[in-house]
Amino acid sequence: MTADGVPAEDASSPADKPGAKPPWSEPWFLRAWASAEMAIACVFLVITFVTVMWQVISRYAPLLSWPGAGELANYSLIVMTFIMVGYLIGKNGHITIQIVDYLVKGKAFVAVKAVSAAFTAVICAVLAYESYALILAYPDRTTAALGIPIWILYAVPLAGFTSGVVRAIIRIFTANRPDPVFETAEAS
Repeated sequence: MTADGVPAEDASSPADKPGAKPPWSEPWFLRAWASAEMAIACVFLVITFVTVMWQVISRYAPLLSWPGAGELANYSLIVMTFIMVGYLIGKNGHITIQIVDYLVKGKAFVAVKAVSAAFTAVICAVLAYESYALILAYPDRTTAALGIPIWILYAVPLAGFTSGVVRAIIRIFTANRPDPVFETAEAS
């Protein structure tokens, strides 16, 4: 209570407030890594937008028709999707079912978060292994229109899922800390 009878604001959980920083800070290399993942995704978002617009315009101006535009749009969307796996796991932006969050409290909740992160790490590791196996299986294939080596396209999920493994392992060891609030429009 303050002097005027108004209840004092509870400052015990700053991570629950939108925009509040978590009580612990990520190391600089994880922030740099996340920034690189976000930058790559933004570049491929722009490429996707430009190539889709190219396809739309080429419907009305057939001289601008280029078969590589559709292929580049498709692969850019794939790159953007897979490169963000680790970022979303690390920033608590991945899809979760939060019913358990409301039912379990205390140390049991920490255990649920740790087990969940462990499963996420195992799943990402299996998918990273499969991506690596695909790289080895098709070293000489290329895409139809642009001639991009297929192994490069399989390297993107490998990078994304490897990032997911690292971020999930970090979440195992930080399960006792409040989750960061995921904001889609981050201010860096």
